[in-house]
Amino acid sequence: MKGQRWKWLLVAWMSLSLIFIFPLYLHAVENSECLDCHGDPEMVKELPNGKTISLYVNPKKFEASVHGQNGIACTDCHSDIEELNYEKEVPHPVPVASVDCTDCHDEEGTAYEESVHAKARAKGIKDAPTCATCHQYHYTPYLAAYTVREKEDLFCLKCHNPMLSHKWLTQKDTHFAHVDCSLCHAKTKGMTNLRLYNPLTMKFIPGGEIVKAFGTSYEGFLGVLDANKNRQLENEELNAITDKLNRKGFNAAFYGEMVAESAPEVHKISKDAIRKCNTCHSPQSPYLRSVNLILTKSNGKVSSYKVEKAALSSFTTSKFYLLNATKVKWVDIIGFILILGGVCFAGGHFFIRIITIPIRRKREG
Repeated sequence: MKGQRWKWLLVAWMSLSLIFIFPLYLHAVENSECLDCHGDPEMVKELPNGKTISLYVNPKKFEASVHGQNGIACTDCHSDIEELNYEKEVPHPVPVASVDCTDCHDEEGTAYEESVHAKARAKGIKDAPTCATCHQYHYTPYLAAYTVREKEDLFCLKCHNPMLSHKWLTQKDTHFAHVDCSLCHAKTKGMTNLRLYNPLTMKFIPGGEIVKAFGTSYEGFLGVLDANKNRQLENEELNAITDKLNRKGFNAAFYGEMVAESAPEVHKISKDAIRKCNTCHSPQSPYLRSVNLILTKSNGKVSSYKVEKAALSSFTTSKFYLLNATKVKWVDIIGFILILGGVCFAGGHFFIRIITIPIRRKREG
């Protein structure tokens, strides 16, 4: 009897689960339902001032976004829409409530509240950045594959022209091309990333083309090159990468950047910046503790491979030269030889002139 009782309790529990859970599943709003209307490029909304704004969401661009790739539903963000009523002209509440990104990204939200951007909004500056200002509404991309320049275009340069400020900073264009703004303005942790690019075309080489050239995959790439099996790429192994790619016509070289770690702290932007040059320009720079070679993927993600720090002081990576931090040893040796040769030549000439004074006087007499 006890066994029968448990069976009936199990059946009852499963029945109740189906009664309460299955209807919720049936009534969940699918993204495809939203895109039935919002997937129309001509869908617009007329504002009280007579202007119109687009309500179009590009399905392919959304699918390629961070949210699309992670299966986020429209109603996960637009949580005030619980169901669609097609008997109404607009089948959901109007206006739609503002999306609160901190429902998922609470740590990022906390960091943002301490930023100069949040303080500007608190003062009533309407144009001060919000989440969507930088990350876009429906097409939030993975940023790992973005270069420093691309991130500046996406974020900072929308509002700021750094060339009009930073008067204390030398070689501005070089810094803005190779150093994340948030490294100085958010004082966050960072690293040095190396990418492969073609100096002639000034284009970066996609990771898919690189692994294909080596006849391997992203997962097998390190194993093909790591001769001593120490799970990191050294100078000789980096040379092997460019040598093979150049034999295949890629004209490959390394391009270095100092980038911020993907962490909530990058949102705590401050007006004050780090102005101590030796924060970067030193062998002990915290941004040189982690050096990586990254290969970009078509979905915006990257594969990252650890690089030995000493490789930054070689001819291989000489295009990423950080004064007082990444000295190319052979350049130092050649420079020392040239200086020593000049000193020896001048000294030798002076010495010979002295010891030959008697001979020259005799000839003149």
